Amino acid sequence: MVAKSLSAGNRALTWLTPRNLCEFESLPMQRIRPSFRISLCLSAVIVAVANLSCAPRIVSVTPIEGAPATTVTVSMEYLVGWPRVEIGDKILDWPQLKLIAARPERRDVPGEELVWIEDKFLQFNIPEVAPGEYVVTIHDDKGPPGDPIYSALETTAYVAFPPVWPFVFRSNQTQFNLRVLPKNELQQ
Repeated sequence: MVAKSLSAGNRALTWLTPRNLCEFESLPMQRIRPSFRISLCLSAVIVAVANLSCAPRIVSVTPIEGAPATTVTVSMEYLVGWPRVEIGDKILDWPQLKLIAARPERRDVPGEELVWIEDKFLQFNIPEVAPGEYVVTIHDDKGPPGDPIYSALETTAYVAFPPVWPFVFRSNQTQFNLRVLPKNELQQ
């Protein structure tokens, strides 16, 4: 077996034995592996930052405590889908939620017609749950509740358009703490 040796300007023909054939074949891989590792690490960092940057984000919550039936307003960024709120064992779906545009000139626009990238206020009433500390989870679902076909089609369309990938391949939930008070505690 004859091969050209391209090491350090030496272009002489050399005979390759099984022993040095292994050494010869591993040389290019040694040069490729560090480059591949760096590219892989850099790609992972970019994906992680993009996913974190476009996850739904809570700007503020008012009030942070209240009795059942108290209206809670959550100012949010990057809420792009159909929200669903989970408090304890209670789930609040779209009909029990209200979306309002953050910009004053768009406050009259119905929640279903808000642009997916604009900042919003999410409002809901605290459900009938026992008093205590709760972690409230806001899920940002792709597509209307109970419509998996719409969700699949929407996700497929977004996957075909790379600029929206940070919004598609991201965390789809965010959380905050809420203290639920007994009904009579607020009246005192």
